[in-house]
Amino acid sequence: MATLAVLRHEEGIYVDAERLVPIYHGRAKREAEAVLERAIEDLASRLREIQLQFDEADAQALVRSVRLVARMAERLGMTSFTTVASDLIATTEAGDGTAQAATLARLLRVADRSVTALWDLRDMTM
Repeated sequence: MATLAVLRHEEGIYVDAERLVPIYHGRAKREAEAVLERAIEDLASRLREIQLQFDEADAQALVRSVRLVARMAERLGMTSFTTVASDLIATTEAGDGTAQAATLARLLRVADRSVTALWDLRDMTM
């Protein structure tokens, strides 16, 4: 009987904490966290849009949305996320559906872990 292998996708996540300084600078901690929370909610909403655009095979809209979400993530210091977003744009523009699906799945995993890393950093003294 064959043994089924289970793949675990765990990769390092890099978040540039220095990018968060402008969010916290000159604001009360509670206000800065509200700004960060709104940015993360907007990012999550855009990721749902990207998933829909992928499902509908709307490559042009998907590339536009990924570029937008990459800029948002860059402002939040989500370095790993922006790298994978660039990869998703490349696979979409190349028309490689299999690579595009795999890269989108990776982007969603990295997004989840990056957001967790951001929330872990919020307790840091800025």
